Amino acid sequence: MFSMKTPGAVLLLLWCGLVVVAAESGGLQDEAIGADPAYPQQNSLSEVHAGLREMAALIAEQRVEFRLTKAQIETQIEELKKENGASVVILSAAEARLSASERTVEEQRAQLKELKDSNTDMNNKLKQLQSISEDSKVAFSASFSVSASKHIGPFNTDTALVFNHVFTNIGSAYNPNTGIFTAPVRGVYQFRYHIFAGGSNGAGANLQRNGQHVVAAYNHKAPHDINTSQGVSLLLEVGDTVGLRLRQGAWVAAYTRHYTTFSGQLLFLM
Repeated sequence: MFSMKTPGAVLLLLWCGLVVVAAESGGLQDEAIGADPAYPQQNSLSEVHAGLREMAALIAEQRVEFRLTKAQIETQIEELKKENGASVVILSAAEARLSASERTVEEQRAQLKELKDSNTDMNNKLKQLQSISEDSKVAFSASFSVSASKHIGPFNTDTALVFNHVFTNIGSAYNPNTGIFTAPVRGVYQFRYHIFAGGSNGAGANLQRNGQHVVAAYNHKAPHDINTSQGVSLLLEVGDTVGLRLRQGAWVAAYTRHYTTFSGQLLFLM
């Protein structure tokens, strides 16, 4: 604003200078002419008036220019404000989009983690199912391994029967060295055994679970060959054992044709 007023001040100083010059010029002319002092005074006043008019015109022109310049500056300020406002709006929109993108990325990360966790859980369950599927394949069947037909027994006490000729042993739960079946998984198992023997002595065997009597099969002596059989379904826990024991005073045929057998299988898991 100070720079706009400076030209007016300069003109005012110039005007004052003109007045002084005019006055001095008038005085000098008065001294030179001496006879007619009115003439130079009128001439000086005319020059002063002309100078004043010029200065007034210049001041008016500067005022107009000042107003125009002020209006232009105000217009530019308003335009800058609008541009700045638009920039703020654009920046706010960009920040909002960035925040939305960040939220989307975080959501996608969370979803990816959920998918990974779900995939891991599914893989674990698949492994469990595969393990269960393998564990559920349990079955065995065995008889006596002999080079010549013979009888086992009779004995004065109950004696473990070891069926060491294995037909099937899926899951390897039956031990042909001890004659004991050990449950690998919790479930319901079915066991069957068939006893064959000559009739001159009674024949029979007891089935035991964990050393405790469960069922028995027995046939008295007769003038011909005899046989007997038994079967049972048991709910076994992991590690439970099942085996056959020859009854005291009884015998059993161990023939090469495998008339006497012991079998078991897992029916279903529990």
